[in-house]
Amino acid sequence: MARPVKAVRPDSDHLRLEGEVVGLWFEMQARLEAHFTELAAQYGLSAVQAKVLLLLQPDGAMTMRTLAGQLNYDASNLTGVVDRLEEMGAVRRQPHPHDRRAKGVLLTDSGQRMRKAFWERLTNRSGPLGKLNSRELSNLRTLLGSALRAD
Repeated sequence: MARPVKAVRPDSDHLRLEGEVVGLWFEMQARLEAHFTELAAQYGLSAVQAKVLLLLQPDGAMTMRTLAGQLNYDASNLTGVVDRLEEMGAVRRQPHPHDRRAKGVLLTDSGQRMRKAFWERLTNRSGPLGKLNSRELSNLRTLLGSALRAD
């Protein structure tokens, strides 16, 4: 004779713990974004301009459409962002080699130096994660990697 199946209820301790983690996650995200925005301003950049600098790789151009997709940003609004970076001498536009309608955005030497300096300041001990030791950062990296792979 088969046993009756008990209805499975979510473990309330697990749900409470997950809620606490989500709350802490949002608080940390807000602190990271504030740190990023403040640092970008120190370089005379908006947050989205700084994100463009970090997305562009020193070894090649990226189309506006690709940049917009990676930023979840409207391509038409990105034009002004790239215009400003171009005025600063951080990027330049170049014709796309296979699509004459498209332009590639490329870091200049000055842009590469700015990108490197920005990244170094972003990832030094001044940010919200700066008080964590190497073991704690390693554990956090492992946990975040596991959470991302779970999707």
